Amino acid sequence: MTELSSRHPSKNIRQMLTFGLIGLANTAAFFLIANGLNLFLDESVSAYLAYALLVPVSFFGHRRLTFKSDAAIAREWLKFCVVQALNLSLIWGVTTVSGIYPILSGWPAFGIISLLIPILNFVIFQIWVFARG
Repeated sequence: MTELSSRHPSKNIRQMLTFGLIGLANTAAFFLIANGLNLFLDESVSAYLAYALLVPVSFFGHRRLTFKSDAAIAREWLKFCVVQALNLSLIWGVTTVSGIYPILSGWPAFGIISLLIPILNFVIFQIWVFARG
Protein backbone atom coordinates (compact mmCIF):
# COMPACT_ATOMS: atom_id res chain seq x y z
CA MET A 1 0.00 0.00 0.00
CA THR A 2 1.42 3.42 -0.91
CA GLU A 3 1.74 6.22 1.60
CA LEU A 4 -0.90 8.22 -0.26
CA SER A 5 -3.48 5.43 -0.09
CA SER A 6 -2.73 4.43 3.51
CA ARG A 7 -3.50 7.83 5.05
CA HIS A 8 -6.79 9.32 6.14
CA PRO A 9 -8.64 10.95 3.22
CA SER A 10 -8.80 14.36 4.94
CA LYS A 11 -4.99 14.41 5.19
CA ASN A 12 -4.71 13.56 1.49
CA ILE A 13 -7.14 16.36 0.63
CA ARG A 14 -5.30 18.88 2.83
CA GLN A 15 -2.00 17.91 1.25
CA MET A 16 -3.34 18.19 -2.30
CA LEU A 17 -4.96 21.56 -1.56
CA THR A 18 -1.81 22.92 0.06
CA PHE A 19 0.32 21.62 -2.80
CA GLY A 20 -2.11 23.20 -5.22
CA LEU A 21 -2.03 26.59 -3.50
CA ILE A 22 1.77 26.67 -3.29
CA GLY A 23 1.98 25.33 -6.81
CA LEU A 24 -0.46 27.91 -8.17
CA ALA A 25 1.47 30.71 -6.51
CA ASN A 26 4.77 29.40 -7.90
CA THR A 27 3.25 28.74 -11.32
CA ALA A 28 1.74 32.22 -11.50
CA ALA A 29 5.03 33.73 -10.36
CA PHE A 30 6.92 31.68 -12.98
CA PHE A 31 4.53 32.72 -15.74
CA LEU A 32 4.71 36.41 -14.80
CA ILE A 33 8.46 36.50 -14.15
CA ALA A 34 9.28 34.54 -17.33
CA ASN A 35 7.09 36.76 -19.48
CA GLY A 36 8.49 39.90 -17.82
CA LEU A 37 12.07 38.76 -18.34
CA ASN A 38 11.20 37.84 -21.93
CA LEU A 39 10.73 41.55 -22.63
CA PHE A 40 14.50 41.94 -22.20
CA LEU A 41 15.99 38.46 -22.56
CA ASP A 42 15.77 35.44 -24.83
CA GLU A 43 12.84 33.07 -24.21
CA SER A 44 15.03 30.22 -22.95
CA VAL A 45 17.04 32.45 -20.63
CA SER A 46 13.80 33.95 -19.30
CA ALA A 47 12.34 30.52 -18.56
CA TYR A 48 15.45 29.18 -16.81
CA LEU A 49 16.06 32.31 -14.76
CA ALA A 50 12.44 32.56 -13.63
CA TYR A 51 12.49 28.90 -12.68
CA ALA A 52 15.78 29.17 -10.76
CA LEU A 53 14.51 32.14 -8.75
CA LEU A 54 11.55 30.09 -7.52
CA VAL A 55 13.33 26.83 -6.58
CA PRO A 56 14.04 27.75 -2.92
CA VAL A 57 10.53 29.14 -2.48
CA SER A 58 9.06 25.90 -3.77
CA PHE A 59 11.32 23.69 -1.66
CA PHE A 60 10.61 25.38 1.65
CA GLY A 61 6.93 25.85 0.94
CA HIS A 62 6.36 22.21 0.10
CA ARG A 63 8.71 20.90 2.78
CA ARG A 64 7.04 22.80 5.60
CA LEU A 65 3.47 23.35 4.47
CA THR A 66 2.55 20.61 2.02
CA PHE A 67 4.44 17.59 3.34
CA LYS A 68 5.23 18.84 6.88
CA SER A 69 8.59 17.14 6.72
CA ASP A 70 11.05 16.98 9.57
CA ALA A 71 13.46 14.64 7.80
CA ALA A 72 17.08 15.52 7.07
CA ILE A 73 16.98 18.73 5.08
CA ALA A 74 20.19 18.01 3.14
CA ARG A 75 18.87 14.69 1.81
CA GLU A 76 15.54 16.23 0.82
CA TRP A 77 17.27 19.20 -0.80
CA LEU A 78 19.43 16.83 -2.88
CA LYS A 79 16.37 14.86 -4.03
CA PHE A 80 14.53 18.09 -4.70
CA CYS A 81 17.43 19.29 -6.85
CA VAL A 82 17.32 16.07 -8.88
CA VAL A 83 13.65 16.74 -9.59
CA GLN A 84 14.52 20.31 -10.54
CA ALA A 85 17.10 18.99 -13.02
CA LEU A 86 14.33 16.90 -14.59
CA ASN A 87 12.09 19.98 -14.66
CA LEU A 88 14.84 21.98 -16.35
CA SER A 89 15.09 19.23 -18.97
CA LEU A 90 11.37 19.65 -19.57
CA ILE A 91 11.81 23.42 -19.93
CA TRP A 92 14.64 22.82 -22.41
CA GLY A 93 12.50 20.41 -24.41
CA VAL A 94 9.49 22.72 -24.58
CA THR A 95 11.52 25.81 -25.47
CA THR A 96 13.45 23.83 -28.09
CA VAL A 97 10.22 22.67 -29.71
CA SER A 98 8.84 26.21 -29.53
CA GLY A 99 11.91 27.37 -31.45
CA ILE A 100 10.99 24.95 -34.24
CA TYR A 101 7.27 25.73 -34.18
CA PRO A 102 6.85 29.50 -33.70
CA ILE A 103 3.15 29.12 -32.85
CA LEU A 104 4.30 27.63 -29.52
CA SER A 105 6.75 30.44 -28.82
CA GLY A 106 6.32 32.78 -25.84
CA TRP A 107 3.26 32.40 -23.63
CA PRO A 108 2.13 29.02 -25.08
CA ALA A 109 5.52 27.49 -24.21
CA PHE A 110 5.40 29.00 -20.73
CA GLY A 111 1.84 27.74 -20.33
CA ILE A 112 2.81 24.16 -21.25
CA ILE A 113 5.70 24.29 -18.78
CA SER A 114 3.41 25.77 -16.13
CA LEU A 115 0.99 22.83 -16.45
CA LEU A 116 3.34 19.86 -16.76
CA ILE A 117 5.80 20.65 -13.99
CA PRO A 118 3.30 20.89 -11.10
CA ILE A 119 1.59 17.63 -12.05
CA LEU A 120 4.85 15.71 -12.27
CA ASN A 121 6.23 17.33 -9.12
CA PHE A 122 3.31 16.32 -6.89
CA VAL A 123 3.74 12.67 -7.78
CA ILE A 124 7.54 12.66 -7.41
CA PHE A 125 7.51 14.72 -4.20
CA GLN A 126 4.90 12.40 -2.69
CA ILE A 127 6.61 9.12 -3.53
CA TRP A 128 10.27 10.11 -3.28
CA VAL A 129 11.44 13.57 -2.20
CA PHE A 130 9.33 13.99 0.94
CA ALA A 131 8.29 10.35 1.40
CA ARG A 132 8.25 9.17 4.97
CA GLY A 133 9.64 5.88 5.90
